[in-house]
This record gives sequence, C-alpha cells and structure tokens, in this order.
Amino acid sequence: MKKWLKAAVFLLPLLLFIGWVNWYIDSYALLRVTYDEIAAQMAAGKNVEGLEDSDYNDRNLLAARLKGMEEAPQVMVLGSSRVYTFDHTMFGTDSFYNAGLSEATIYDLLAVTGILTAQEKLPETVVIGVDAFLFNKSHDNEKWRELESYENYMSLTLDGKLSPEFAPPHKDTRREFSKALSLDYFRYNITLLPDRKRFAVKYTDEWETEKYLKHYDGSVSYQRELREVDPADVEAMTRQAMEEHVVYRMTDYEEIDEQHFQRLSRLISHLQDAGVEVILYLPPYSPMMYNYIESEEAFQITLEVEEKVKNLAAKSGLALYGSYDPAGCGLEMTDLYDVYHVKTEKTADTYYPVIPAR
Repeated sequence: MKKWLKAAVFLLPLLLFIGWVNWYIDSYALLRVTYDEIAAQMAAGKNVEGLEDSDYNDRNLLAARLKGMEEAPQVMVLGSSRVYTFDHTMFGTDSFYNAGLSEATIYDLLAVTGILTAQEKLPETVVIGVDAFLFNKSHDNEKWRELESYENYMSLTLDGKLSPEFAPPHKDTRREFSKALSLDYFRYNITLLPDRKRFAVKYTDEWETEKYLKHYDGSVSYQRELREVDPADVEAMTRQAMEEHVVYRMTDYEEIDEQHFQRLSRLISHLQDAGVEVILYLPPYSPMMYNYIESEEAFQITLEVEEKVKNLAAKSGLALYGSYDPAGCGLEMTDLYDVYHVKTEKTADTYYPVIPAR
C-alpha cells in the first residue's frame, strides 16, 4: 500500500502538470477553446482576434462554421487568401460567407464544395477565385487533407461513382478531453511554453483592430502594420521577388495540368446542375509583378491560364470578373498590402465584369 501511495504522490503532480500545459497551451484548440465554439461566436455576429497568432487551422474552422450554419448563405466565395477581403458589403447581402483558405489548391475547392453538397447548403451564387497557380501540380500542398473525406466524397460524386446521399459524417471539431493527459500533445505544447505561445482568441464587434481579424462573414481585416504599410516597402519586396526569379507558386510550371483543369470544369458543372450561379474571378497581380510576368518566358503561362479560364467561362455560360492584368482595375503599388494581396478598399474595384453570364 505504501508503494502505491508513493507512486501516487509522485505521479499526481506530473499528471497535473501535463494536464495544465495541455489545457493552457491547447495548440490545436481541443480543450480550452474549440473551433465549434469560435464558429458559434461568429454565427452570433462576433469577429475573432488572435487566430493568426495562434497558428489556427483555417480548414477546421471552416468545417465548424459550415456545420453550424442553419441554412445556406445566398452568396459564397471560394479561393485562396487572395479573396480574403471579399466581404458581404460587396454583394449587398448579409447572407454571405467567405470560404477562402490559405494556400488553397484545387483539392480545397473540391473539399469545400463537398461539405456544401453533403450538408445540402449550396448557396444561390458561388464566386470562385481562380489563381493562375491553381493548375500548377508541382506546387500542390497537403493542407487540404484536413478535409480529405469531403474531397474524396466530391471527387467520387463527380466521377459518378458515388450517390450524393452517401455523405461523409461531419468533421469532429468539438472538445476532445482525451487530449488532456496525452503525452504526444504535451510534447508539442511544452515546446511553445517558453515563448508563451498558446491558442487564445477574443471576440469583438469592431471591424478593424490592431491585429489580424477574422470577421463573422469569413472575410479578413489585416493587422494595422499591413494596413499602414509603406508602399516603398511593397515595391522593395516585389523587386526582391523578381531578382530571385520567384512568382508565388508559379515556378516549375511548364504546362497547365489538364487533370486539375478538368476537376475545376466538372466542379462548375456540378454546381450549375444543382442550380447554383457560378462566377469566376481572376485576382490581379501588381503592376510591377505583372510587367515582370509578361517579360519572363518562364511565367507567361499566367497569360495562358487566363485565356483558358476565359474560354471555360464563355463555353459554360459563366460570368467572369477581373483579370491577372492590373490595368483593368487601375491597380497601383499603393493598393497592396504586400507582393500579392490587394488592400480592402481596392478589392471591389478588382471585381469588375469581363465576360457577362449567358
């Protein structure tokens, strides 16, 4: 009995420490705060501060937010971070959600559409941001695997191998108490403790704050240091990228991946068959970067992508808005936060009709 008592006296403080670290740091939002709770606050009209500092998983948050919606929004935007500043005011409706995801790939578009299809929440209108790198297979990433079951579901549905009613279960983004004493979770969390880095958010009614802010409608307000960036710094960053012969996710891009393009085409057909109005949007590059793209043979595939997307829009009877060429919206270097992201106040100007819907 004494041996057991000694073991308990030794183990109890250790277990309490493990539990405290996991609860306090909670790097994956499994204990103290969950993505379901954040999504519920957003549904109630609250904006969320602290997500970027917490290295949040935007796919998990999106899954939780869509799961919690009682009905489909009227308008939804899909794409990469280059559509983050699209908000409900651009479309004149509060029934709107921005489902943009960081470093989005074609698989992310399939996954998000899979969630909407499986949960019968397809909106009336879907705006798809079509980045030139979307068809560059060499720059795919694995972030979409957080939503892999939905991507598989959508891919099988598009291939005619699965009936839509055989939907995957909701992604679990609830509290997971089993992680409280998880040694694996502890080993990661403890590495963040010295820097006091933890998952922590707060909610606000403000539309802009000092920090990165995720709005209740899914759009983003960037931190003050980006909003007030010196245009000279943006130009310097752009020159550096050009000197290093880098255009984001456009290197090693010898040809448009036909399979990826067909995935987009079939996804559009699926949405149209379901009665959804589909609009394609081409986010512009800055004047400096676009001039560089036009002058460098390795990046002129960007122009090929735009032409191919235009042909797809015309063939499918879709409206197409915007262009990779910044001239159409009068974009200037003062209108960017960084090399690739347009400031919120200029975003609406980049969304102009190029091809009207039939």
